Amino acid sequence: MLCREAARRVVYSHGNEVYIHSVERRGGWLVAVCYVRSESSRDKCYQVVLKLRPGTRYFTGHCDCPDFKYRGGPCKHIVKAKVALREYLKIAKRVE
Repeated sequence: MLCREAARRVVYSHGNEVYIHSVERRGGWLVAVCYVRSESSRDKCYQVVLKLRPGTRYFTGHCDCPDFKYRGGPCKHIVKAKVALREYLKIAKRVE
């Protein structure tokens, strides 16, 4: 996906690197859809889906990048999305 398309529909933007599209609660999980800018191609964003268990450090994630598809482990895009989501949740908690 192109980053300029992802930037139009954001809930929260962590700099120009991570765009959080949606955050919703599903059962005991918090599911977030994020778009993270590629380092090699600056106009391309990869979709990251994070599932967090609130109150714990446990999370699972899936990324569309070739590195995640090849290795299967957490990539740098998942890590960046997790950091941005934590910042978003801190801000949301202060607003409430």
